[in-house]
Amino acid sequence: MQFRQNERKKPMKHYRTVLGLILLLSLLLVAACGAPDGGGMAAEEAPAAEEAAADDEVVEIEETEEEAMELSGEIVVSIASNDVQTYQAIADAYMELHPDVSVLVELKAPGVDAYLQWIRTQFTSEVPRVSIIESPHLREFAQEGRLVDWGPYLNKENPYTGELWEDSFEEWGLNLVRDPNTGQMFTMPYMSVQTFWLYNKALFEQAGITDVPPQPTWDQFVGWNEKLRDSGVIPIAMEGTTEQIWGGGRMPWLMRSAMDQYHRDELQIIQCQEGDWCFREGIDDVWMYDPGDVRNDDPDRVSVNIARHLAALRDGAINFNNECTVEMMTNIGRVFQTANGFVPEGWTGMADAYPLFLTQKAAMRMVHGGIYTSLPKDIRALAQGEYGGQAEVTDEDSAAAVEFEYGRFAFPNIEGPCVQGTARANELTQGYLALPVKDRVQNDLEVDFVMFWTSPQGMQIFLENKLDPENLQGGIAGPPLIKNVSLPGEWEEVFAQSVFVGNYEKPGAPGDAVARGFFKYEETKREWSIMVQEFFEGKITAAEFAESYQALLEDNFDGLLEYLNLTHEDLDSPEKRPPGWVAAGPY
Repeated sequence: MQFRQNERKKPMKHYRTVLGLILLLSLLLVAACGAPDGGGMAAEEAPAAEEAAADDEVVEIEETEEEAMELSGEIVVSIASNDVQTYQAIADAYMELHPDVSVLVELKAPGVDAYLQWIRTQFTSEVPRVSIIESPHLREFAQEGRLVDWGPYLNKENPYTGELWEDSFEEWGLNLVRDPNTGQMFTMPYMSVQTFWLYNKALFEQAGITDVPPQPTWDQFVGWNEKLRDSGVIPIAMEGTTEQIWGGGRMPWLMRSAMDQYHRDELQIIQCQEGDWCFREGIDDVWMYDPGDVRNDDPDRVSVNIARHLAALRDGAINFNNECTVEMMTNIGRVFQTANGFVPEGWTGMADAYPLFLTQKAAMRMVHGGIYTSLPKDIRALAQGEYGGQAEVTDEDSAAAVEFEYGRFAFPNIEGPCVQGTARANELTQGYLALPVKDRVQNDLEVDFVMFWTSPQGMQIFLENKLDPENLQGGIAGPPLIKNVSLPGEWEEVFAQSVFVGNYEKPGAPGDAVARGFFKYEETKREWSIMVQEFFEGKITAAEFAESYQALLEDNFDGLLEYLNLTHEDLDSPEKRPPGWVAAGPY
């Protein structure tokens, strides 16, 4: 649905004319009747009565609507992406509706670390020039009160749908990123994503692998790797630099899935108890722990107390220097330790292994749903000598880049005495739009732009450009979270084939919060990545990793509390809401 300015203004003039005549007539009648008894009191109360009337008058609501449609100003979109086509298309469509608004698309090069550092430089200014940023690593700014809380805006009408803005979203998507107690939400999701494994069918058949279930066991997965290695191909196209490990790439997906299998029962320790500030009647008093239900720990089913979680880590009720961490790392090492020959030679110094998969030198790769839209374009780009990744490619690589038949399987289930549930994956929201706090008028303008973006009209523009086969920088990782939007072409059917195994990344999930360092605290994430790399290279054992990981927690615990804006006193009184706590999405 499209709203044009002149269409919104016409009824306004009519309302103003009628209401003006009514007001004039009322004044004439009052004058004719004279002042009532106690005229002095009536005169003193008149302003209050006038204000009350103004609050009730329809004209005030209509005036606000008209002003909203006569927006003016500047919006700066600075997202980490190379896809100028898509974001410019949204900007152009918005400016067509609002000619007095200038939307500047100033994208930044992709890269978690570099983009985050760039964001931090923007916040050195009291009022950042940038309007729209996008990152899951914005807790520090939310805690400082420098990000707009989307919660109040979600309760307003979206002028581009005529409905409550919140009603445009899939509820589960919003629940993953907002505080279930306060409704605060500092990052705006708008898409979905799922992670899984992709494999080359021809290379599997060549290695004698014909039975590929939707979700194999870890033992089956190890067996496949052995057969692929023995057939002369690289089993897994995987990067292993510390930047790739800590920055949220493929290895963290696997490590987080594994940690989730081994720590799920800790939910019973960190759950909000009756009398806690976060306890929700009708939810927490009826919840029962059930590891067989992959949605058992969804935020609409159980509440988690951050103070109880941190206290359990501090006091040793949850720890890592134990036989279960050793079991987990031993299983992971069966595949990813370099000596096994399942990963590329020199992979711990490799920042981009994707061309190995594109040229069919490697048989498997961990991916997300964006592979469906990007794989054909990436093969074509490599074949044309236009590969945009970090890897150096040769003419031989370009010649080998041809399309091939592929299949998919879910993260394999590790099995062992300490395992508490089946393997889950990232099945969550994508998109972390955030607005730096400015003056109310400017933030309202920026919110209006995001309302347009997340309307069916705006999302259709977004998807059509993202899925344009000629847009080499386009692609999506999953269906949109916006209702009443359809994927163009064959993509609806492609994404409908996804096999869902559950999501490990959600507010308070005990395993994910401690899977790559602790609670996304950078000091621990970086050190953890070095430890993981040393384990894969055979420099430390699984038992040494377990001891070092526990020491990492203990050595950085006070810094972690400061990062989370918590104190030891908060942990000692978990029934009270920590005054500095901000639930900035999943821990």
